[in-house]
Amino acid sequence: MVSNPVDISKFAVGERFPAPAPQQEGAVMELWHDNLAVIIQFPGLSDAERMAFQVGFKRYAYLETGTSVPIVSWIFNFPSPHNPVDCNFNARVVDRGSIKNYIDPADGVHPNIAFFYLLDGQILRAVKMVGLHDAAVSLFQATIRKQLAANFSQSDYDQSLSELYRYDPRELFRMGRSFKMHGS
Repeated sequence: MVSNPVDISKFAVGERFPAPAPQQEGAVMELWHDNLAVIIQFPGLSDAERMAFQVGFKRYAYLETGTSVPIVSWIFNFPSPHNPVDCNFNARVVDRGSIKNYIDPADGVHPNIAFFYLLDGQILRAVKMVGLHDAAVSLFQATIRKQLAANFSQSDYDQSLSELYRYDPRELFRMGRSFKMHGS
């Protein structure tokens, strides 16, 4: 099981990222307490890439595969030079308490906040908080429930994931259900 990282208040731009950082370029999605965290690794980050991250995305897509293991793919359509950033999520490797808080919150209010962390190696370069559409969160929660109810191994998951990655992020975006950011 993946445990929750350090207290979110200890994250500081320009300093070492206080949680495990992806080792290669790309994005990972994790669930910390009851909030989504998208960690984007961009080694050798340029000013233009940092600015594209800070501008943010106007659209994003949610995709659940029809594979034997239901795979989640979120695709966030950042402007160039980032372009679409995709990440998947396997609920079976997440702390059960965090999952329960996310899909069945005690206060009945479903969390729709996602935190984005832009890294250059081990250094945090930017942070962004966005609100996701309730419909997108509901789709995600339904897929999480499907993953938890399904009987599959990590190799089954990896096989289904490999089918998803026959497509590039732009194709995944077109295949998913698209959402427009509030106010865009």
